[in-house]
Amino acid sequence: MKTTTHLMMVLVSSVTLAAAPVAIAQNMNLASNENSASQVVAAKLLADIYKKAGLTANVSPMPGARANAMSLAGEKDGEVARIPAYFVRNATLVKVEPAYYYLSSGAFAKSDKGVTIASKDDLKKYKVGIVRGVAHAESATEGLAGLQVTNSADQMYQMLDAGRIDVAIDEGINGPVTLKKLGLKGITQVGEIARLDLFNVLVPTKKDMAPKISAAIKALKDSGELAKLTKRYEEETIK
Repeated sequence: MKTTTHLMMVLVSSVTLAAAPVAIAQNMNLASNENSASQVVAAKLLADIYKKAGLTANVSPMPGARANAMSLAGEKDGEVARIPAYFVRNATLVKVEPAYYYLSSGAFAKSDKGVTIASKDDLKKYKVGIVRGVAHAESATEGLAGLQVTNSADQMYQMLDAGRIDVAIDEGINGPVTLKKLGLKGITQVGEIARLDLFNVLVPTKKDMAPKISAAIKALKDSGELAKLTKRYEEETIK
C-alpha cells in the first residue's frame, strides 16, 4: 500500500511539473534599413537586448522608406533603430529610451577635390547625394537645393565616383564598408555633420513592450556589457 501511495505521489508530482508554464520569448518582427553597417551593428545589439527582456527580435532588412511605411501601417512591430528626428516626423511611433547605439552622419567626397565639410551650411556649395528614406541624411540636407536622392548607397557612391555629385551623406561606419564592397578608391570621409543617438522603434500596439526593453538596455549599459558588445560587433562588421 505504501508503495502504491508513493507511486501515486511521484506521478502527481511529475504531472504538476509537466503542466508548469514555460516562458516563451515573444517574437517581435522588426524592419531595418538595408545596406547600412550601423543598422547591422544595431540589429546585433538589439538581439541581445531583446533576449535579456524575454523577447526575440526577427529583423527584416529593407529600404528605409519601405521600413517607415510598414511601421506606420502596422505591418511590422517596429524598427531596429532610428534617430530622434525620425520620431518628430512620425509622432505615432514609440521611441524606446534610452538610446542603445549611435551613428555618425558623415560627408564623403573624392580625396583629390579638396572638399571639407564642418557643418550643414558647408553643403550648400556642392552637389549632394543621399539615399531615400535615410533619416539622418534627410535631416542633414533639409532645404538643400539640387539634392540628388538615390535608391541605394551603392548608387550614391557610383554617382560620386562618376562626378555626378560632389558629396555623399552616409554613416561614418557604412562608407568604408560600401566603398570596399564596390571596389571604389579615392573616396574618403571629409567631415562629420552630426553624431546622433539611435533608439528602438515600436508601433503603438506594442508600446507595452517598451518598459522591459528599456530596463534591459539600462542593465546592459550599467554592467558595461553593452559597450563590450558594441566594440565586438563593430569590429565584425567593418573587417
